[in-house]
Amino acid sequence: MSVLDRYPFDAACAGLSPEWRAIVAAAAARMDPAYLDGLAEKDWLPGPDLMLAPLRHVPLDRVKAVLFGESPYPRAQSAIGEAFNDGAVGPLWSPAGLAKPVNRATSLRNIMKMLLVADGMIPPEARAEDIAALDPTALNLVATMDELFRRIRQEGILSFNAIPVLTASKARDAKPWHGFMDGFLAGLRAARPDCRLLLFGNFAKNLADLPGAAGLPVLAAEHPYNIGFINDPAVLAWFRPLRLLDRRPLDAGR
Repeated sequence: MSVLDRYPFDAACAGLSPEWRAIVAAAAARMDPAYLDGLAEKDWLPGPDLMLAPLRHVPLDRVKAVLFGESPYPRAQSAIGEAFNDGAVGPLWSPAGLAKPVNRATSLRNIMKMLLVADGMIPPEARAEDIAALDPTALNLVATMDELFRRIRQEGILSFNAIPVLTASKARDAKPWHGFMDGFLAGLRAARPDCRLLLFGNFAKNLADLPGAAGLPVLAAEHPYNIGFINDPAVLAWFRPLRLLDRRPLDAGR
């Protein structure tokens, strides 16, 4: 039996390109079969259908960077497989500034603030009223979570979790996935040797120590849950040229 024919990879790999399947197969072969069998007996997020969803969104030959978060959201509606993509969030804006669901999701709120600072739309010390003063329509900004992640994918950014599954204990899930992530990064390095790793948070930062990551350029930062992330100079410098909040490239179909 191929490793891709066993749980949870049988469902997770449905619809993946042959290029991604080859990388996943080599990486999955390094995992403990007993751990994988154990997942079948547990409730976990985001579930096998969504576990590798980011690989369906960005073709391997277009990947320029991998944005690693830590693990899926602990809510089924929010956990859709992509790091920092909250399935429970629709519109990004409200008359008061950021939409309430964005403000309630601390990491997403700080990512949005970072992007606004990077684009020069608000000052680093901005308050809520500075964001409320913006006119997203006049500025032609992405309006929804879906549009934001379409922009992210357009730029060749793959949003992945360092621990692709969330059971009752994130810490206990980290170790069983080290082998997979090592193999995944080795396959990525072979195919995309200039791919940058954006490692946000401690679990993600640990990936830089894996042999598979050797030689890949790395940008490591604290998790966006922390307010210091908003004004991290290296993070701002990397995201500034991308203008991810600008919907014009999206509308132009680029």
